Amino acid sequence: MIAFENVHVRFGTAEALSGITMMIEAGELCALVGPSGSGKTTLLRLVNRLVAPSRGRVFVRGEDVARLDPAKLRQSIGYAMQSVGLFPHRTVAENIATVPRLRGWNAPRIAARTAELMALLHLDRSLAGRLPRALSGGQAQRVGLARALAADPDILLMDEPFGAVDPITRRELRTELRRIHQATGKTIVLVTHDPDEALELGTQLVVLRGGRVVAAGPAASLIAPGADAFARQLLGGTQPGLRRFALLPAAASVVPEAPPQGAPELPAEASLADALSLMAESGATVLACAGGSLHAEAVLRQA
Repeated sequence: MIAFENVHVRFGTAEALSGITMMIEAGELCALVGPSGSGKTTLLRLVNRLVAPSRGRVFVRGEDVARLDPAKLRQSIGYAMQSVGLFPHRTVAENIATVPRLRGWNAPRIAARTAELMALLHLDRSLAGRLPRALSGGQAQRVGLARALAADPDILLMDEPFGAVDPITRRELRTELRRIHQATGKTIVLVTHDPDEALELGTQLVVLRGGRVVAAGPAASLIAPGADAFARQLLGGTQPGLRRFALLPAAASVVPEAPPQGAPELPAEASLADALSLMAESGATVLACAGGSLHAEAVLRQA
């Protein structure tokens, strides 16, 4: 779906990206994470030609983006950012309709799509005629996401989209994004400086440092023992084992035997971190889960 082939980017004498070769498969939610100045946003902007490589090539849907019309490429890709970027003198409905109107959709189709997206993102229909200045931060972020999704793109680029809102709203927006990804299967590339956000949302993570990819793969593998030390520290902090447990399903460690009578019950969808928490609270070393038993020893073997 998206491929980078030995990509270098220079801004004057500074090299922002150096020798990036990687692929993002269709349907992935790929989180780009790393410290400030690591090249995350530059890598993202290569996809829709907001940045051009100094060397190397970028492919989207199998085509070299250097050979594509930039305007048409950008219209085919959703783009949401931290600053939202809503047009201040257009209503919510008009902002959402921006790309469909550019692509020549008729009015009934635009109206239907706008209503569909407002419902999807839990935006009350009464907001449709409001200007952006009358919205809360969370509402504005939802409108920005609706606008990015309006033309139903198969690729969505998100540049720290939730960084400017409060923690409660940020959690709600993460939940919405995860739900949308699961429901639509869109390919999403998310830039974040927040390790928790990357671990929670990413089906694939790419860790950048100094313009290079230092680690890439599923979240649990990047904080496992033996993983790249920088990636493990960045993502796992001082408790990489516990953070990894939060990513691993408890059901995978269940054995098919009857649990002891009165054993605390753990939901089948729970993580190993949930299992440890319940064991600590109850004092039990065996839990009932997914029709079998989950032993403390089995949990700890995953460390």
